[in-house]
Amino acid sequence: MNVKEISNLFINKSNGNEIQEAILYLNQQGLFLDKTIFDENNESIQPNFTDLARLHKTIVNRKVFTILEFGVGWSTLVMADALFKNKQKWELYTDKDKIFKDNMFKLFSVDTSKHWVKETKNRISQELLDFISFEVSTVKIGDWQGRICHYYEKLPGILPDFIYLDGPDPKDVNGEINGLTFNNKDRHVMAADILKIETLLLPRTMLLVDGRVSNSRFLEKNLYRNWEVAYNQNSDITVFELKEEAIGKKNKLKIKYQLGE
Repeated sequence: MNVKEISNLFINKSNGNEIQEAILYLNQQGLFLDKTIFDENNESIQPNFTDLARLHKTIVNRKVFTILEFGVGWSTLVMADALFKNKQKWELYTDKDKIFKDNMFKLFSVDTSKHWVKETKNRISQELLDFISFEVSTVKIGDWQGRICHYYEKLPGILPDFIYLDGPDPKDVNGEINGLTFNNKDRHVMAADILKIETLLLPRTMLLVDGRVSNSRFLEKNLYRNWEVAYNQNSDITVFELKEEAIGKKNKLKIKYQLGE
C-alpha cells in the first residue's frame, strides 16, 4: 500500500459504515477493544476504531519489523498485535538468514506520562507486552534552525521502519524561549524528533501522523530527503514514506520481503 491508499483506509465507504467496518476488521483480528481506560481526571477515553484499524492493517500489509511510537494509548495494543501477526508470518519464511534487522518485532513507545504507560500496560496481555518496550521521557522546548519546536529528551536507540506520531500533549512541553512556551491552548504541538533522526532512516521508512496538521506541514517543509506525502482531511492523518533506492543488498532484500519490490 502506498501513502494515498493508507490515508484512505476505512473512510468514505459508500455505505457510510466506516466505524462498523473498522470494528469488524479489528474483531476479525481478535481485537475486542472493550476495556475502559481513564485519564488523570478519571474521564473515560474511547478508542478511535477507524484510526486503529488503519494502523493495524498498514503494519500487517507492509510486514513492519520495528516501530517507534510517540504517545502511548490504544494504538500501542493494536500495533503490538500487528507485530505479533507479522512474526507469525515471518516464522514461515524460508530465507530468514538473508535479511538482517535489529529489534525485530518490537514496538518502542515513548510517552511523558507514567500514568498513561501504566494504563496502557494494564489492558495488554503479557503475550503482547513482550513485543513492547516503554520509555518515559520529558519533552523540552527547542528550535530547529531557529524555528520553535520541541524534543523528547530520551529516545530509544533503534532504527524503526514505521513511526507513529501521536504525542506529546502541548501542556507536557517544558521550558521557554524568549518568554514563549507551549502552555497555551491555542498553540499547536511541533515535534521535531524525526528531523533529528532523518539521516539515520532507511529507504521506505513510513511515518504516520495522527492529526497535528501544523506539525505535519512543519515536518514536510524541513525533511530534506525524498519523502512522498499524503494528507487526508477526512481521516485527519498525514502519511509520509521515504521513497529512495535501497541501500545495499540487505536493505534491498528487506524491502522485497516487506513490500514485494
